[in-house]
Amino acid sequence: MRLIHPVMIRGMRTHALTVALGMLIVGFTALVLVALLPSNRVVAVALMGVSAALGIGVGTAMVWREARAARRRRNETGDDIARLLAPTLDDSYTLVLAPRLPGVPGDLAALLVGPAGVRALIARRWRGRFRVRGRGWELDTRSRAGWIPTLTNPSFDADAVADAVGRWSRAAVDDPSVAVTPAIAFPRPHSTVVLEEPAGEIVTTDNAPWWAQSIGRVQRIDAQRAARFVEAVLSASEAEATGAARSAAPRVA
Repeated sequence: MRLIHPVMIRGMRTHALTVALGMLIVGFTALVLVALLPSNRVVAVALMGVSAALGIGVGTAMVWREARAARRRRNETGDDIARLLAPTLDDSYTLVLAPRLPGVPGDLAALLVGPAGVRALIARRWRGRFRVRGRGWELDTRSRAGWIPTLTNPSFDADAVADAVGRWSRAAVDDPSVAVTPAIAFPRPHSTVVLEEPAGEIVTTDNAPWWAQSIGRVQRIDAQRAARFVEAVLSASEAEATGAARSAAPRVA
């Protein structure tokens, strides 16, 4: 299986760290100038002091925010999804992790593109034991309450994401025959999912090989059309990353 990491997350991380480093350099440079200026230059010392405080303060805050975001990226980049699917699929499949497409919810964790078509995957890393019947989801409370409905319904979420990817695909790829199928991934072993005739596709650490075989029986798109779809996804993700980086850039009056 070919693996493509998201352009957006890499681009945003590089830009954010560059800006943070620049602010810290400005701040510490101003601090050095404050120490070198004569004490009778009150206005200059005050201005340099303000610049130092702003530069160091803003730069430190950006570094701290980026460190927190780095922990979230472990989930956002979907490395666990790659580990789940890689042993089960051959090189005819491409997994694009955390693509960002216009008009598509951020819940989209990955796009799997190959002979069996396009799968729009959302990921759930819930802890506990769950059961799905048709499109209904329940949580095992391990108490007298027994099974209770989950707060959110992954089947509905997956459908919404797949529908949005389909709308984007029809406009961007100009290939209406490419169908986008919703799929729900539980890539962590601490999620136990009891499948009782689910209405949609669900892949877990327990059934991943079976799921890969079940989707690969019929060829729906050829290699050329799959490559064109992946190229469109990467171009759109890069455009989204560029726009996000520009929006995040500090504006100086």
